[in-house]
Amino acid sequence: MIRRLRLVGLALLLGSCAVGSNWYLMDSGYSINPIDGDAQGYAVEVHVNQLKQLGGDVNSAEARLFIAERLKWHGVCPAGWQPLPCVQDGSCIQRTRRSVTVTGRCVTP
Repeated sequence: MIRRLRLVGLALLLGSCAVGSNWYLMDSGYSINPIDGDAQGYAVEVHVNQLKQLGGDVNSAEARLFIAERLKWHGVCPAGWQPLPCVQDGSCIQRTRRSVTVTGRCVTP
């Protein structure tokens, strides 16, 4: 029984370190999730505090560079990243009290 509890605890701890987790968003300021049905598409969730440090606008050069660098750090989009056209007008940006989610695609070399 104790061994099972330890395994469950370890699984929870490891799960909290995943790139797409809420804990990762709070700790690192961002979270990366693939878009279903789009092999090159990713949704990048940026914590509102992180976005404020980047100037507060997801369309700013600083925010785009931040997202592109984080994707590369995780081995995603090595040739670069480009937000979807709907990000510019804000129609596909998802906002919550704690985060802003931007969708984009990997640039093909």
